[in-house]
Parts: sequence; structure tokens; C-alpha cells
Amino acid sequence: MLVNEEARCKIGVVKLLMMDVDGVLTDGRTLCGTGGFEGVLFNVQDGTGIKWLHRAGIQTALISGRQLDAVTKQAEVLSIPHVIQGAKVKLDAYEQIKRQTGLDDEAICYVGDDLPDIPVMKRVGLSVAVRNARPEVLQVADIVTDADGGDGAVRELAECILKAKGKWDEIVTRYFQ
Repeated sequence: MLVNEEARCKIGVVKLLMMDVDGVLTDGRTLCGTGGFEGVLFNVQDGTGIKWLHRAGIQTALISGRQLDAVTKQAEVLSIPHVIQGAKVKLDAYEQIKRQTGLDDEAICYVGDDLPDIPVMKRVGLSVAVRNARPEVLQVADIVTDADGGDGAVRELAECILKAKGKWDEIVTRYFQ
């Protein structure tokens, strides 16, 4: 992931990583079955990155335009405290989470992949697009991940944030003791 000096400065003040779900934490595909079953696949490495962010004192949040039980369950497993699903206007959901956390725009990083994410990306301190995001989303992003959504993009960003904040060695050290 290429991070210029301006983006590196923005990373330094990040206190909350807010993420879209479909296309960011998943590859955007949905499993549909009988009886109304809908499922999505999450990448375990992304989940590990989210846990490391929590360990370093960085909050996380999810905003999704859809409502899925799988997202609720994944948020519980990863201890993500701020989750808004069924968000027809993501900027409204963003403002709600911002009020809940008491954080300023500059302290929030948002990761998106599609057109509904653009208004939030334009508002936050640091905007990130996954590599396979729509061209319009790539244009407004401060950073573009090397990985696709659902394929480790959030893990990649988590490592970038932790390294920029000088927290990476704390994370890695525990595995070598």
C-alpha cells in the first residue's frame, strides 16, 4: 500500500476505523438459499487485524446498507461496538456513530468500495478504498489498498495504521516470546 506523507500524517490522528461491509469486509458476493437464507464470507485475517486495532486502543465500526444476521454475528465475534445496518444514507449512519463516539471527522478513517460510500469518504479525516473499488471511489480515496475487499484489505490497512502509530512492534513481539 502506497502511503504518501499527507496520508501518513492523517493516520497519526486516527482513533476510529469505520468500514463498509459488502465489498470491504466481504468480496461482495452473497450466498442465497432456501427459506430466505443469505450468507457472506469474511476473511479471518481481516478479523485478526481488527482485534489488533482494538488491542492498540483504536475503535472500530461497521456501516452496511443491508441487514444481515451474519454481520451482527461477525461484529459480536470481533467485539465491534458500533454497527449500523440497513443504512439507506450512509452519511446519516456516520453522523450517528460520530455522536456516539464523540470523535471529530479528523479522527475517523473510513474504508469503502462503492458509490454510497463517497459522501462518508469525503467527510472523514482519512479515506481508504479497497483495490477493486469503483473508479469514482478510487478517485476520492487518500489511500488505496493493495488487496481486494474481502481478501485482506482491512488487515493490510490495520497493519499500516499500527505501524504508522508506532504500535506494530507491540503486536508482533507477543508472538515471538
